[in-house]
Amino acid sequence: MRRILLLMVLLSAMLTISQTADARQRVKVRKPKVTAAKDMVRKSELKSFTPIIFGVDSVVMDSPLRTMSEMGMKSGTIIYVCTLPEVKVTSVLTLSECHDYAQVFIDEDYIGQIDGTHDKNTLDLPPLHDGQELKILVEAMERSKNTDDFVGLAGPATLTADIDGNELTLSMRRWTILTVPDGYDTVSKALTAVSSDSIALPDTSRKAGYYHFQVVFLRNSNIYLNMENFGKGQVYVNGVLIGQFSNTGSKKSLQVLRKYLKRGLNEVVVLDVAGPRQAVLSAQDRPAVGQ
Repeated sequence: MRRILLLMVLLSAMLTISQTADARQRVKVRKPKVTAAKDMVRKSELKSFTPIIFGVDSVVMDSPLRTMSEMGMKSGTIIYVCTLPEVKVTSVLTLSECHDYAQVFIDEDYIGQIDGTHDKNTLDLPPLHDGQELKILVEAMERSKNTDDFVGLAGPATLTADIDGNELTLSMRRWTILTVPDGYDTVSKALTAVSSDSIALPDTSRKAGYYHFQVVFLRNSNIYLNMENFGKGQVYVNGVLIGQFSNTGSKKSLQVLRKYLKRGLNEVVVLDVAGPRQAVLSAQDRPAVGQ
């Protein structure tokens, strides 16, 4: 009898240990997992690239420098163009009143930037050939709600060069000013101005313009477009302005709500006024790190 009781006690203890282990195992299995964000793009094709110049809606020629406010703009992009003389040595471009961030090109080549917010108003230029064009691009996408601030070039623009020990200063007074308003109407006009075959997809590094993608997403739910490959600008998804991004700031991803997405192909247009490192679009199921 004692043996039977001892055996029953041992069996009861073993059953208790087994149940405790099973419970611990179940708790371990049910522990929530932390999963990394997954790429939400099944297919992405860069269908076309259209230079920002095709979004221009007004042109003023032989003009002194004017701000966006003076051009009747509250937001958007403004491009200043001036024909250059021959300067066989390096020179210094000075924009005495630059508000706030200007990108400088000679013909289609990016030279550098002038950032008025940091009291930097000069930029070194290489030797110039007669007839080359100086192009200065200033955007105001983040100021659409602040119409009191003026954006653009407000003061004199000069070139200074040291020629045979003498300092030569040239004042540039005759400008062509082009305006590019925000909005999908502008985007649509720019995309239809040229066919996808008329402009070969270039080395898009530093190319300001409209990047037209056809994208299939993995699932029809809220997603975040990862904009870390791009510079600064706006994104439209199926004709809807999703928001603005800046790779120099904190806004490197944009949420796209499910209601704006379609099954199958989606049209995504990235207006990048600074130009991307590479024209590659990706998406994820949560914001980029730090946002």
